[in-house]
Amino acid sequence: MLSTVGIAAIAAIVALPHAAFAVDVVAEGCVDVSAPKGATIAQHGKWTELTPAQWQFLRGVFVVNPNTPPGLPYGDKAVLAQLDGNPNGMVFFIDGQMACTPMVIPQALVSIVQNIAKTAVNHPGTGL
Repeated sequence: MLSTVGIAAIAAIVALPHAAFAVDVVAEGCVDVSAPKGATIAQHGKWTELTPAQWQFLRGVFVVNPNTPPGLPYGDKAVLAQLDGNPNGMVFFIDGQMACTPMVIPQALVSIVQNIAKTAVNHPGTGL
């Protein structure tokens, strides 16, 4: 239960009104990266910078996700925030020093993202 609360806390940090932060917001849904990173670490979580291949893959997921805004996410890289005891993750797209457009991803997608970093992509089936 704590891990669900932790993910909610990280999401709340990003969703709070801009006035609650002592940072400049460059775009809707962006906060200084130290806010979600600090919240993740405070919950004994992991803050993992993703590879360019993982970032590109997650940009595609973001575009087709009905729970995200239309268009591509901000930034030129991404991180994966994970909390102990919770198999899901939260992706933040990073634009300079800003964490933008958070996206919750289920454990199955976390596994795929991790396999992309290892170039261990598996295509089951016989193909064409």
